[in-house]
Amino acid sequence: MSIKRVEVQKLKSGQYMMVDDEPCLIKSTERSKSGKHGHAKVRVVCVGLFDNNKRSLTIPSGHLTEVPEILKGSAQINFIEDAAINMMNLDTYESIDVEWPTEEDLVKKLKDLQADPSKLSASQVEYWNIAGKTIINRVILN
Repeated sequence: MSIKRVEVQKLKSGQYMMVDDEPCLIKSTERSKSGKHGHAKVRVVCVGLFDNNKRSLTIPSGHLTEVPEILKGSAQINFIEDAAINMMNLDTYESIDVEWPTEEDLVKKLKDLQADPSKLSASQVEYWNIAGKTIINRVILN
């Protein structure tokens, strides 16, 4: 798990940050002016990648926050179960177990593959490994 520290004021929407040990996608940032006795603050609204919870934070602009490193890869699906999906990394041949994604489009494609296992060998998935957790980002059907 690789995490770097970045000043809050340098973060923009579309980037990722760690909130309560959960990688989150930043939806918006809003910077307030510094007051008479205080520092400028940044209001960050973000959504968790794995739990889809919305989080709002107000952080002083000079503070450091954790930003996760995203390791991207492609894999072939070995088998699909009701609880998890087993896939093999195409570069390292490592076997990885992943939970079902939450996006409806990805779930539909994976259910179709589960119903017809003969298509598994011709399909691939793109996945992200973020903060020690793996998420399926795209399903490619050939």
